[in-house]
Amino acid sequence: MAAYWFAVVATLLFSTTYAWHSWQRYRRSGIDRLTFTTTLIAAAARENLDREASGLRFLARRLRAIGALRHPRRARRLLREYQRVSPEIASAELIAPDGQVVASTAVPEGRPLPDLSTMPRVWAGVRRALRRPGLHLHRPLHGPLVGHWVIGFSDTVVDRASGARFLVTTPIRFRNFEALFAQLPLSTGLAVGIMRDDYYLEGRAPIPQGNVTALLARPQGGILARTLKRHPRAARGVFSGWVTADRKYRYGVFARVPGYPLVAFADVPRDLWLAQWWRRQVEIPLVFLVAALVFSGFAYRQVQTLALRWEAEAVRRAELLEDLVTHDPLTGLLNRKGLYPVVKRMMVRARRDMRLLAVGFLDVDDFKGINDHYGHAAGDVVLKALAQRLEGALRGTDCVARIGGDEFVLLIEGLRNKEELLPIVAQLKSRLATPFRADGREVPVHVSLGVSFFPADTEDMEHLLDQADRAMYVAKARVRDGASIHVHLYDQDVPAGPGRPPEGRPG
Repeated sequence: MAAYWFAVVATLLFSTTYAWHSWQRYRRSGIDRLTFTTTLIAAAARENLDREASGLRFLARRLRAIGALRHPRRARRLLREYQRVSPEIASAELIAPDGQVVASTAVPEGRPLPDLSTMPRVWAGVRRALRRPGLHLHRPLHGPLVGHWVIGFSDTVVDRASGARFLVTTPIRFRNFEALFAQLPLSTGLAVGIMRDDYYLEGRAPIPQGNVTALLARPQGGILARTLKRHPRAARGVFSGWVTADRKYRYGVFARVPGYPLVAFADVPRDLWLAQWWRRQVEIPLVFLVAALVFSGFAYRQVQTLALRWEAEAVRRAELLEDLVTHDPLTGLLNRKGLYPVVKRMMVRARRDMRLLAVGFLDVDDFKGINDHYGHAAGDVVLKALAQRLEGALRGTDCVARIGGDEFVLLIEGLRNKEELLPIVAQLKSRLATPFRADGREVPVHVSLGVSFFPADTEDMEHLLDQADRAMYVAKARVRDGASIHVHLYDQDVPAGPGRPPEGRPG
């Protein structure tokens, strides 16, 4: 009997201990998954906003250059052209210092334009933005011009002629953030969103049932807002408590969006986690323990197997995050951070095998002109097509990386002499000779390539890349003869110093 009760007590103690540690592991694993999701949201939001900011700054410069306040018709044409190439924005407006809308794509031509100073809720944000030049991301607003919820994104510019500040705004549709969230594999019960530093929601998925206007029109006061108030400078963190949006106790993770007054978050209901934890990790082991103590060892091995599976999943997530950090999201090529380790490894192999490593610095000639004439979407199509052609022209042991907007680095190893580079250059010319197409239109693309050699030119990695960069600008300076690519090998005649041409010189 004593042995029986000892076994019962031991079973209860083991079950309790197992349940506690199992729950802690499951909670930590869930936090890791939420952290991964939040990091993806923050990175995607920053990328989208950076793209919007780049376009908005360009539009603001164009409006300032034409004296937009004095030429509303020309300003309206510019706004309409910008919206045609930026379908993700709801409208585009030019607002004078007194709050009068000077030009808008949301109001048909000929109809009177509103005065925002007569709209207190709208005017408050516009007035704050007019006080300080630069970009501003506004609170969500039921747009007075477009008739639905938008998030104001504006640039305050000083007019060159009058010295007056005017506002260029391109409101982003609220559903644009919903489309961003829809690209994520959201599991059951998971809620994601983006909140401003002043606790206004800029986007959330799923949208809770009820009054969406009430959800967006006022600052949030739930557990996330209280956590941010307690830790105003934290770059990321964990929160748990009652969430006001759906009145559930939730576990969540937040991460700030670098460069913007935004916080990305992801959270799940506690009862869902408890149900999943019980169903996946407690119920079956307890049935085995209660049914027969002889199977306790087997149950323990099952738990160990699950633990190893969780660790493998954590390693897989870490590898995925590393891939996101070291690769360019547009082309899938290595980025600058991922390039440097590859260059170092190739330099070691070249020194060991006594071969040459060719480092090519390639740049698209007048890529800004392509973006201006055909649109940024067409520019992205050209960059992706160029990346594919460069990879196709090189050998399997070579490497291509994208380190800037239209800048690529080619790594060609195992050369016995410089002449062995000629067939590869010929293959590049053949690949690039085929016309590029975007949106059904032919896009003329010409590139310049500068090449330096390791160890013939230098044995320092930074100098090697710098020499290739300077050689590329020598190739770019040649008179265009219609060729798809111009190539220049680095030599001592290439001027020392930065390869970039001075401001105002043709690139």
